[in-house]
Amino acid sequence: MTSKALLASALAAAVLLPALGAAPASAEDEPRLIGDTTAPVVETSPPAAEAPPSTGDAGESGEGSGSAGDGSAFAGEAGDAFSSAYRHNTFERPAAGTAYTLDEWEKDGWYASSARGLEERAVIDDSVPAHGGGQSLRVLYPEGRIGAQESGGLAPFQLSPAREYYLSFWARLGEDFSWGTTSFGGKLGFGLAGGAGCSGGDVCTGENGYSSRVVWRRDGKAELYYYHMDKAGEFGDSEPLVADGSVVHLPRGEWVHIAQRVRVNTVTDGRAEPDGEIEVFYNGEPAALVTGLRLVTDDDLVDKAYLSTFFGGSTEGFAPAHDSYVWYDDLKVSTSRTDICELGGCA
Repeated sequence: MTSKALLASALAAAVLLPALGAAPASAEDEPRLIGDTTAPVVETSPPAAEAPPSTGDAGESGEGSGSAGDGSAFAGEAGDAFSSAYRHNTFERPAAGTAYTLDEWEKDGWYASSARGLEERAVIDDSVPAHGGGQSLRVLYPEGRIGAQESGGLAPFQLSPAREYYLSFWARLGEDFSWGTTSFGGKLGFGLAGGAGCSGGDVCTGENGYSSRVVWRRDGKAELYYYHMDKAGEFGDSEPLVADGSVVHLPRGEWVHIAQRVRVNTVTDGRAEPDGEIEVFYNGEPAALVTGLRLVTDDDLVDKAYLSTFFGGSTEGFAPAHDSYVWYDDLKVSTSRTDICELGGCA
């Protein structure tokens, strides 16, 4: 067994038992999932858990800056399921070809009370060189499909609540990855969120959480996409990623590193202080920094590592022109930058 696999097994053992103990007692305890689909990016909150959310009532055509149909994936979470803030998924434990379902995530120490798309579209893969070790997680985005119901996957993995978190992952878009057909936009990989994870066109009241993710636009232009109390419009605000003086365009066929840091604002007598921050790094370089944010008025902190990846907007024009894939590897979360080697830690 490689040292990487040993590390993954040790981390899984450290957190698996509390994660299993935190499983929801009934279907009523499971969160409503985000059927979030990027339109300009127009979003609509989904109906109750038993009915699948719409992927396209409210979308506008064009590129836009949001994601339709988000809603709240976070209601009824099982609380603090982990004993350690640091977590690292190498995707080395399961055999290649294994569907990386929620049960498999749990075996590796990651717990979410519900998910979308993992059984059908997330597979452990060894067909392309991984970033580290011999395997990575391959996610399918089928031709002609939009939204997390039919494209990519979605799961809000629980974290031990903390005021500040770092999240880090590597991504490799397929050599023929399609940006869309007539409209262009989608969510990439993993983000951070807290509380009820305000998204989907919701008004962020300070008591229904917040969310922060990375999206792609036309020709792979990368942007930070975030929901906060003072967002300018109905949907989330966006900020282009700029590294080394150039706007970031995601390449096809090569591994790139994306990390983000979210720091939740302080609260005084129920009033949100404008001192929250979101920072994004691309290949180790600062790429976006937003300060002065008001995210919450309650005691919500950062408590979700948010798998949120799919094509869309609310119209079929956002769908890929052919089956497309992204490989993900070396997912890390921590409250300390020193745990993120790609950002100068791990010395």
